[in-house]
Amino acid sequence: MGLARVAGLCAGACGLAAAALSVPARAQAEGRLHVDAWADRDDDDADGRPDAEETPLPAAAFVDLVPLPAEFSRLDVASGAEHARLIVAGGGVLPWGRAAQGRVWLQGLSPGRIELVDRKASGSRRATIDVHGIEMRDGEGAVVDLARSQASLERTPPARIEGPPDARYDDFDALRVSMALPEGQGTCDGDRELGVESVTALGVRIDAIPRLVLSPAPCSRARPGLRCWASAPLRFVIDDVDRNHPLVADRSIRAEVGGAIVFRSGGRKAQMIRVLGPRSSPVGPIGRLRATLRPFVVRVAPGAAPAIGGTDAGAISALRAELGAASAIWGQCGLTFGEARLMDVKVVDPPPSHLVAIGDDLGFPASGGEIRLRADGKPVVVPVSAGSFPEQVAWDLARAVERAGLAVVVSPNARTGAALGPSVDVSVRRKDGALVAVEPLAGGPVSTDPTLSVRIGSVDLYDGLQHFTDMDAMAGTLEERTLLKALDDGDPATIEVVVVPLFAGGGRIGESFIGSDLSSIRNVVLLDRAGIRARKSSLALAHEIGHVLMDLPGHPDDYGADTPTLLMDSDAADASPFGPRRITLDQCARVIRQSGPSSRAPLLSEWRVGPLPVTAR
Repeated sequence: MGLARVAGLCAGACGLAAAALSVPARAQAEGRLHVDAWADRDDDDADGRPDAEETPLPAAAFVDLVPLPAEFSRLDVASGAEHARLIVAGGGVLPWGRAAQGRVWLQGLSPGRIELVDRKASGSRRATIDVHGIEMRDGEGAVVDLARSQASLERTPPARIEGPPDARYDDFDALRVSMALPEGQGTCDGDRELGVESVTALGVRIDAIPRLVLSPAPCSRARPGLRCWASAPLRFVIDDVDRNHPLVADRSIRAEVGGAIVFRSGGRKAQMIRVLGPRSSPVGPIGRLRATLRPFVVRVAPGAAPAIGGTDAGAISALRAELGAASAIWGQCGLTFGEARLMDVKVVDPPPSHLVAIGDDLGFPASGGEIRLRADGKPVVVPVSAGSFPEQVAWDLARAVERAGLAVVVSPNARTGAALGPSVDVSVRRKDGALVAVEPLAGGPVSTDPTLSVRIGSVDLYDGLQHFTDMDAMAGTLEERTLLKALDDGDPATIEVVVVPLFAGGGRIGESFIGSDLSSIRNVVLLDRAGIRARKSSLALAHEIGHVLMDLPGHPDDYGADTPTLLMDSDAADASPFGPRRITLDQCARVIRQSGPSSRAPLLSEWRVGPLPVTAR
């Protein structure tokens, strides 16, 4: 609770044993009372204001208060009253020198020393309160507010930083820790011993640096009566790949968006700062945003083994691990996909041949003929008039299917590169939404029209999923559409993640469908088992999700400088901290513009942080 020491006698030398607060006042009256506390500049109730500026004090902020013996509230302030205040039950402020009716707590406000005296007692009994301070500073030396600002996850590769504790450095996300102590304090190692730990949004410990190395340094601003120490710039990283690199291992700590970096002294909480998105970007500060994913693993065939994991349980575990890694990567922009171990991963069979594509490939109008199908065992015959376009024919087919007692979903596709016009798909279902198989009637052709192509889609994953090329990327292949439209929930605010055994032809491990292609398939990521295996070297899932979030059809290195450390690089593969895992501020800004809460088609929602269940000890 912020208490470092209450000594029965004034501490004049290292190693003086600390006395408990419960020591009777008459025993302490022989010497000088001494209390250490921390300036309470963090935001335990997560309302965006420092706890030291709130009145009444919220219950969540009591974690940083120091309980005081009752006699402290009756002492008069000789100097330094601005550095702390007294808090009573309920969060009210008790003026110095006024007797309290119940328990009293001390809240530090700013670093400095408070001298107290009891002029009514014989010998003018005295007490001292030393308030210590913690600040964080960025690479330019500017103070980062513990409550109104945030720490952010590392977006740059490891680099050596040398020079004095106040030297400038070029790393936007790394932050120095600065400690301020009143003069006369800090002469012992224990007086300025500080540990750092990171916790999740649920307060669960992630990582720790047991003892932070601090060196004498100038204070951030002129403060008479204070001495300051500073650390090397701390890096808040997403995984052990970054955490353990020799260049930065002694100043890196794993963290996650929504959690916090907590400082402890003697095991007790001193202060903390939340971990969110970048403190500044071309679209301003980025807090915490959430994307909703719908993950699927497709079996090789109905009832067969899933694409990954060997068993259904193994497939779910493997994809959750991949989603967790991708979520950590996108934490660089303040994005999260939620708790990976709780994601509802579904293992599904390949769908039946439910899809009828009208005008597939070329999109030519009809010359006249007939469409002859059998859907769920029921014959469906549709005459086609000369000059009809695919969309008109698709709706004629839809009405015929409905007359047969079934349901349909009609969805147009984007025009492909070689086509005269767009194709239109008709998905046939039962009234309860279950997909039904469609086949040619009586073994004859699906259509007798010589120019209007009509094809029935099917999914056969034994030879791999037929993937799109540059010519049909905007619509996808018929096999892709048959698979993905079977899984679509119709919600434009979700991202489908679908894992298949393999892509046909080799050479591809993942692909994505984005909104700007104007197709009926959008916000979808496809990955095969090779993409899962390549997690550490290529981060294929995080990369493909980047195409969706940024609405980006190409890659930055297709038309600019090749930067192998960037996640969206098209050809980099490296499992080290120098591999394709970094996201620039401009790319984070593009994500907010294209998919943020205020975008035309939001994929991200704001997810405000709440109070953390962080214990005092």
